[in-house]
Formats: sequence, structure tokens, C-alpha cells
Amino acid sequence: MGPGPMVSWKADMKAYWLRVQLASAVLVTGILGAGVLCSAQSPVGQGTAGGQTPDMKGFRVVELHPKPYESPFPMDSKTGKTIDRLEYLAPEQMSATDSALAEANQAEIARRAGLQGFDLGREGQAEGSWGYEQAVCPVFPDHLILEYSRLNGNGDVTLFSAVIPRGDGHVRVIPVRRRSYSLWTPAPSNALTINDFNHMVQEGHEGLSPDWLTLGLCYAALAGGHVRAALVPRTAADEVYPLFVPAKLSISDKKGAQILFADVTPHSKAMDWILSFDAKGRLLKVKHTVSEEILQRPVPGAALEVTPPGHS
Repeated sequence: MGPGPMVSWKADMKAYWLRVQLASAVLVTGILGAGVLCSAQSPVGQGTAGGQTPDMKGFRVVELHPKPYESPFPMDSKTGKTIDRLEYLAPEQMSATDSALAEANQAEIARRAGLQGFDLGREGQAEGSWGYEQAVCPVFPDHLILEYSRLNGNGDVTLFSAVIPRGDGHVRVIPVRRRSYSLWTPAPSNALTINDFNHMVQEGHEGLSPDWLTLGLCYAALAGGHVRAALVPRTAADEVYPLFVPAKLSISDKKGAQILFADVTPHSKAMDWILSFDAKGRLLKVKHTVSEEILQRPVPGAALEVTPPGHS
């Protein structure tokens, strides 16, 4: 195939085309070096009347500044050790300090639990016996979180959380379930749970922790959940079906942020958690809904199976 056809431009067309090319070059150079031009030609606020950049060939060169985003989480801080679940300790596994603090507040926990309809003194064969465990929450170092539960039978669980301040403050009791049913609205989205969480943040005097994922897991612990969050797979062996949305922090242009993670605890229904914060770090609302898989389960034999290391 030979060269393309030759085009002859008239003199006025050539002049017009040269003007367009020159104007385009000025525009590109002005945008890329706006800051350099301002400092080299004249200080800001000097040079022309009113301190404005002059028009050049019909184009105005301006310095663009990206709109700042306000977030309750420090954007220059990274999450600490990435964890997908909290550690839970039985009373005999707790530290001596935490165990003593829990025992010293048993009477107050029982009193406040009784006001919520939980009778810690009532035990027997029909009701079952009460027990508790510690939810180890590193982003709330000033609070001890305990989960009290009583099992009456398969699928029949009564549960509430107790928060003990390590300094000033009072014991809080957060109802979760009675005989496997929520007392009012579900604990994850209940206004009382959200209010107690916000008070715990205020009592810490340091604002929200930059470790946003652990913060979300601690909220789930207050609502009575042993949550295991879905993370980005690190190896091919971890990339198994079904797939879920990995935990993420979403920053809004309207200020504020959202913590999103999927609870993929084995042998339970996968659930999505969405915690919405305002720009000052106050938790506004929580959504707790059934999670949807990114990909459905494959037809057996239709997908490549990856065998984890150490398995044959």
C-alpha cells in the first residue's frame, strides 16, 4: 500500500493551523508549569491588577488545587498488624490484672444486667449456667470487654456484652440476644450499641484508632459476634470459592468514612458489616446484612483446583 494522498493547504489555512498549535502548546505548558511561571515571573498577588494571572491568547492559565478530603481516620497512617479476627480468652486465660478487674465488677455487672432482663443469679438445669470470655480489643486499651452467654440447648442462646473501664467511667451492659432472639432491634444496628461505642471512643481521649479494621471487629464483638473478616487473598491456595468482598475503608467526598467487611466465619451465614462515620469520627449507623458472593460456587470439575501446600 503506497503513501497516503498529499494535501495542499491554502495560505490562510496554514496560518490558522499554526495559531492552533501555538495556543495548544501554551495551554499545556501553562498547566504543567503554572507554579514555576508564577514564581519566576512575579510573586503571588503582584504583576497584574488584582494579582490575577493575565490572559494569554484567549486562554486563562490557573493553578489547580485538588479538593481536600476530610477523614476521621489518618490517611498517612497504615493499619497495624492485619488481623481477620479478635482473640477470645476464657477466664483462666486472662491476665491477672484483667481477671481481678472482671471479678471486682461482677456485682455491678449483675445489677446492670438485671435491669436489662438478664438474671445472672438464676441458674439451673432448665436455664443453663452463665459463663463469660474476654474479647481482646487492642484499639480500646482503656476498656475490658466481656461477653456473657448462657446455652439452654441447641440454637437457644442468651447473650450480652459488658464493658468495664480501666479508669474513670461506669460499667456498660449491651443486650444482644435472649433465647436466640433480639430484644428490640438487632444489636449490630441498635442505637444503644452505637451510643456505647461512641462513648468508649470519647473515653479513650485519643479519637479513632487508625487501625480501622480492628476497630470494626471490636464493634462486632460488642454486638456479640465472633467475626472473621474476609481479606485480600495472599496466595493462590487462599483464593478459594466462594469469593467475598475484602475488607476496605471507603472515604466519602461529603466527609466521613465507611468501614466495610464481610464476616466469613465457618459454619455460619456470611454477613456484611458497614459502619458509617462522620468527619469527626462519630459512628452514625451500622448495616448488618446477608453477604453476597462475588462469584457463585463453580460446577465441580469446571474450575482449576489448587491444593494448599502440605496437602496431597
